[in-house]
Amino acid sequence: MVQDRIGHIQYGLFAALNALSFLFIVLLDIGINQFLTKKFASETEKSPEHLSVYFSFKLILALVYPVFMLLVGYLMGYRGFELILLLMISACYSVYQLLMYIRAKFQASQFFGLDSFASVSDKTLLIVFTGILLLTGISLENYTAARLAAMAAALVLVAIPAVKIYSRKAFIFRWSRNEWLAIVKETYPFAFITILFSLHDKIDQVMIERMLGEHASGLYAAAYRWLDAFMMFLWIVLPMFFARFAFVKDSPKDLAKVLSMAQVVSGVPMIYISCFVWFHSKQFFFLLGNSTPAEITEMSLCLQILFGAVFIHAMFACLGTLLSATGGEFFMNKILIVSILLNVVLNVFLLPEIGISGAAIATVISNFVISVAYLIYILIKKEVQLQYQLFFKLLLIAAITYSAFYLAEYYGLLWWVSGICAGVVVLASAVALKLHHMLYKL
Repeated sequence: MVQDRIGHIQYGLFAALNALSFLFIVLLDIGINQFLTKKFASETEKSPEHLSVYFSFKLILALVYPVFMLLVGYLMGYRGFELILLLMISACYSVYQLLMYIRAKFQASQFFGLDSFASVSDKTLLIVFTGILLLTGISLENYTAARLAAMAAALVLVAIPAVKIYSRKAFIFRWSRNEWLAIVKETYPFAFITILFSLHDKIDQVMIERMLGEHASGLYAAAYRWLDAFMMFLWIVLPMFFARFAFVKDSPKDLAKVLSMAQVVSGVPMIYISCFVWFHSKQFFFLLGNSTPAEITEMSLCLQILFGAVFIHAMFACLGTLLSATGGEFFMNKILIVSILLNVVLNVFLLPEIGISGAAIATVISNFVISVAYLIYILIKKEVQLQYQLFFKLLLIAAITYSAFYLAEYYGLLWWVSGICAGVVVLASAVALKLHHMLYKL
């Protein structure tokens, strides 16, 4: 609805600047969040003074990052309003990374309830703020400001229980240059992963805006936004498993159990939504009433292709989480480099030929390469026993779900009736295949 109100061109500018900010987000984190989750999950006793060293470093990075992005934007030719927009977007990411720092400690401490609250707080507030703007008058400027306000309010809400649990000393600023350098040395493998994931996820949006213009960027953003929205489910649940993988990494039996649970929890819902999108993609653009039929068709096709990547994540995303939690960072770095290069090359050739769908195809192919590499690596290392039957069961559920949607389409059922019927079929199939038996208490 926001994009419909402000237009594809304006939203295309926002999407491009947002992607540009995300490309440099490693300067905000340098791998600290993942490193802390892994370290504190296995080393549960840390003094508040020790925690304050990490917090102080994160705070410095959060203050420097927006200034750096202003310089990058100026060098790339952005001026005036564009730079103000870039500053607000960058500041939003700074606040977000402070929130993620607190979440990392919650995850490491196994406070998954608090982590869940923290993961949805900013999104809930943004929905409320955006709803108010839609009623009173929305523009690109006040929407960007609302994102920043929602993130800041969420940080305050999450910081209150964090201070009570870990004491105020954990959040007192401490200048400690030597300790900060030590942190960088320890976290650089995670930082490199952050850089590569940023490039992998956002390079498409930047290339589209540079090669095809802001309008095409807006259309791609409309489709990719739905991928991001549903992938948030994985970004909410997989960090919990990341912490648990790190906690039980020395017990192959427990590691296999947690992996099986992660596959079921992340796989079944994402398989269902992938099939839904393949049959009813146009329903996701009902709020874009000002778009032409040709624009809706182009966005729908792009969305259908992109959800091929979601289906791949449904099957294999938890393997990446496992590797990053158990010492596979260097291998992940190598594969991500290969995938990024492949993605860029495919975009160079496909974008001029078939437009934004070319970027979607490149995304699917690069994600497939990553997932296959993860699977092969785990099979070779043999540090955890994969349950091949589980992969087969997930594929069987995918086939059943697709068939259910196909039959619903064949008999002309309304899209929402089709979705309900297929959802019932998915749940019944999961129970019949006894997937619920693999759900263990974290």
